[in-house]
Amino acid sequence: MSEAFVYLWYDALNKMYYLGKHKGLPDDTYTHSSTIWESFTKDNIPEGVTRRILAYGTDEEMCILEHELLVNRKKRCWNRYYNQSLGDPRYVDQSGENNPYWKGGVSYDKKLYDNKRNQTPERKEWNRKRNATPEHKAYKKAHNQKPEQKAYRREWYARKKAETQGEGTLEAFMK
Repeated sequence: MSEAFVYLWYDALNKMYYLGKHKGLPDDTYTHSSTIWESFTKDNIPEGVTRRILAYGTDEEMCILEHELLVNRKKRCWNRYYNQSLGDPRYVDQSGENNPYWKGGVSYDKKLYDNKRNQTPERKEWNRKRNATPEHKAYKKAHNQKPEQKAYRREWYARKKAETQGEGTLEAFMK
């Protein structure tokens, strides 16, 4: 049964590729999930961009095949690909070199890596200046007024209060 397929997009203008896997049909609306390459739909595929279906199979088989193909590409010609990771983490070992945060023999925890990056004096100064701009203040004010943000804060405060009072009191504050 073919529930998924592996595909290869070619961007002739930039001479770049994107290899991926999709659970669905080749003629549905899905194109790709790259965060680097421009987004487009089946109705407005950019000029010079073509797709080839490489294989069909089960979702798990296609995840494994996608990973094997990406590992091969990473060894040979990774700079010609828009891909940033080596496949679906549900079926692919994400330790070591398969981890997108693998840097020269060390796998960095993204959260820790981002927090360390934000601790530099230059980054702190940049954040301070950005937070002082009227545009950012207006954005934060609008963001904090959203119902989902208010609900999140209400839940967070209730959880913190429950933690200081002991177990089993969270439900009373969630009403």
